[in-house]
Amino acid sequence: MHSRYLIFLLCLLGFYSFASEEDGGLTCKELDTRNGRDIFLSSNDMAFTIKSPRRSCNSRFTYEQINFPSEKWMITSLPTEEELGLNAQRELFIAPSKKSEAIYIGAIPVDAISIGTNTYRNLTQSGGSIYETVYQINESSVETKTPSRELVISDSLCVYEKESDSACQTMTGTFDKPLCLYTDGEKKILEESSSCSELLQNGN
Repeated sequence: MHSRYLIFLLCLLGFYSFASEEDGGLTCKELDTRNGRDIFLSSNDMAFTIKSPRRSCNSRFTYEQINFPSEKWMITSLPTEEELGLNAQRELFIAPSKKSEAIYIGAIPVDAISIGTNTYRNLTQSGGSIYETVYQINESSVETKTPSRELVISDSLCVYEKESDSACQTMTGTFDKPLCLYTDGEKKILEESSSCSELLQNGN
């Protein structure tokens, strides 16, 4: 079974890959205000303010244009080297214009990758399974989407062959013959292995 150290390495690779693909970095300044500490971010004609931030200017801040469908700007706060680890997160903020306050909407794993418009996927290994988590970026929040998929590589679970089945059967997944499951948090339904192609690549 893959070790947690391998997953951590993949996390680091994902982090540096993400950072290099961003549209650009932002210059960061911390400002003391009457209500506490704010962060002022700028770059060319960009000027964003984050009030009462969770992080400081020790973090790297980047930006990109995003549509909801109207054009807005998403600011990302990347974790510092000290914050990197198996559960490292990048915090997301949405600003309505190039010169405005950026509002915190949530966080996603640092190694989550874009799979569509405002949609990211993260793969994690826990126990005998590799899990898929899909995040949808909205104007005011980050939504964890369900149902999702699970690739069983070393475990026995109670699985429904069809969604309409009233009873499950015990099935075992191995590295050589993994089980691809579609799960809504309650039922684990058997699927074709091709539906878990991304998870299979992560498990090999």
